[in-house]
Amino acid sequence: MTLRDIAYKNIKGNFSRYVMYYLSNTLVVMVFFIFANFIFNPAVSNVKTLGTKGVLTANAMIVCEVLILVFTFLFTFYSISNFLKSREKEFGLLSMFGLTKSEIRRYVNYENLFVSFISIITGLLLGTLFSKLFFMAITVIMVLDVEVPFLISLKAVVITALSFIALFQGINYVATFRIKNNNIAELLRGARVAQDVPKFSVPKTIMAVLFIAIGYGMAVVSGMMIILTMFPVLFFTVTGTYFLFSQFSVFVTSKMKKNNNVFYNGTNMITLSQIIYKLKDNAKVLFIVAILGAITLTASASVYSIQQSIKEKVQLSDPSDISFMETGAGLNDMSILEKTETILKKYGHELSHKSQLFMLKAKNPDKPANYDIKKAKNPYRNPNTEDFYIMSNSDYNDLADQFKKEKVTLTEGEVYVNSYEIIIMGAKDEKLFEDNKFLTLVINGKPNKLKLMGETIGGVINVGQSKTNVAVVSNSDFKRFKDDTPKEEQLMYHGYNIKDWEKSANAVREIAASVPQNKNILFTEKITSFIDVFQTMSLFLFIGAFVSVLFFIATGSIIYFKMFNEIKKDRQEFISLKKMGMTEGEMKKIVSAQSFIIFFLPFIVTFSHATFAIIALSNLLSNNITVYFLTVAAIYLVFQSFYYIFAKTMYTRQIKNFEI
Repeated sequence: MTLRDIAYKNIKGNFSRYVMYYLSNTLVVMVFFIFANFIFNPAVSNVKTLGTKGVLTANAMIVCEVLILVFTFLFTFYSISNFLKSREKEFGLLSMFGLTKSEIRRYVNYENLFVSFISIITGLLLGTLFSKLFFMAITVIMVLDVEVPFLISLKAVVITALSFIALFQGINYVATFRIKNNNIAELLRGARVAQDVPKFSVPKTIMAVLFIAIGYGMAVVSGMMIILTMFPVLFFTVTGTYFLFSQFSVFVTSKMKKNNNVFYNGTNMITLSQIIYKLKDNAKVLFIVAILGAITLTASASVYSIQQSIKEKVQLSDPSDISFMETGAGLNDMSILEKTETILKKYGHELSHKSQLFMLKAKNPDKPANYDIKKAKNPYRNPNTEDFYIMSNSDYNDLADQFKKEKVTLTEGEVYVNSYEIIIMGAKDEKLFEDNKFLTLVINGKPNKLKLMGETIGGVINVGQSKTNVAVVSNSDFKRFKDDTPKEEQLMYHGYNIKDWEKSANAVREIAASVPQNKNILFTEKITSFIDVFQTMSLFLFIGAFVSVLFFIATGSIIYFKMFNEIKKDRQEFISLKKMGMTEGEMKKIVSAQSFIIFFLPFIVTFSHATFAIIALSNLLSNNITVYFLTVAAIYLVFQSFYYIFAKTMYTRQIKNFEI
């Protein structure tokens, strides 16, 4: 029997030890190939086909490729090194049978070659399978008029295969020299060498809590100065996290062991006695996983939160995708309305909503009660507190229902205000008239004092760059105001919402070009102004999601490897527990508790760090993005839970195979 045969049979007989290493490598190869296949697609480098965004996408993916290789190097080197360390007894037996150290290294190289070769082949096949889906997704996200053609680039295949063959084999070659040159007796003892009882340092334990508290406190109170305090925050948080896993976790577990009510409760005696060693041994791994997780979660949540926040603000300021406001209702040539619908149909777009309503112009001669800019939360605002459009209560409620806003009910002499002082990013929106009890509106030269019933930021119509406010009055008041206003002073508003507005940029540009140069017709649209921002952020979110999943699976695999590398060490303990009469259910309970701590302790720290990072970002942007962050965190939690269940199931299956 050759060394190749022994290596093949070892992989086949211990598949559960290799499965996550194989799957992680496969995923890395797949993602790398998909990105490379996109980069080398001729349509991507052609500016005429995809425009400058295609070139930007390709450059972003090149950066991702480098990150993937760097991360794969670190992950693979760590995994192989720990894997070899856990096999010292096996290498001792092989030495007893006469194998030299060079032969053992060749044997390990054969194993890694098998796994690497299968991983690369599988990754390339899956990459080919999912490339088409990736190209379709990119086409949708970038809202391209031309779909990226599906091609398999031979250059991408060769670069992917050669890169990972060199990477995997190079790492393996270096890692095999870490096989100890101890004598056979030491190798056979392997991990059975007695370990000292884990101890903790009281000063370092205090520093763990203190440093993290300082880091969190600085992140919260820094506000706009977080850019300057970022590095001190990182120093305190990262240092405190290291002490948290290496010292504080041992401190807490030691205290729990000394609490008789906890220690002698059910299987806690075994769980705590084992977990204290696992936490101490895996402190560095858990620390790295927590920090990487915090970076990944914060980055993903930040991009998603900013994207959704911009979208929300744009919707507040411009609820209609395109709109026309006609001064002198019915007195102008509005053939542009028919032309608009014709253009939309030409490009294959359908309308989701179409609105039309009368409005009036008004002036507010009084300054708001809170107009002092120096005392405002946003001293850089430039509000329009003078100009108003008057709208009837019924028209407002119809549009409020369309845009899923709260309806209002007004009686004669009452007014409800929509103010449009909206800051997209970097400052908090403020209501202009919230301290006013009454609002005076001059309509057609006549002042009307109305009781102010409330104010919301943003409204149900587009007002353009003038930021003109909207005053909603009762139907009876509106009829009276309209009757007193000449027709040439009345306004007619036409709003359109397009079903697939993200893809309507070309149609909207043609509509804008066809609008007559008439001062009595105001045309507004939100699509061409923000579509590039939406597309770019969606693109980076999509690419970031790919890389985040990669990082997530890799960090989870590190924990998985640590668990399975220690299973031989735990074998004798579980066999002894079986002899003492412990049931299979009790052992499952122990495994579940220990696995839960190992998997979810880093996640709890990750979530905590990311939460305060998002708070700091919210303060910097003057916008609450907590809801969006929690959405992303919930997705991470679901993936972590699946990973935990998978690892626990595989570990429990191994325990069942232990024979007394």
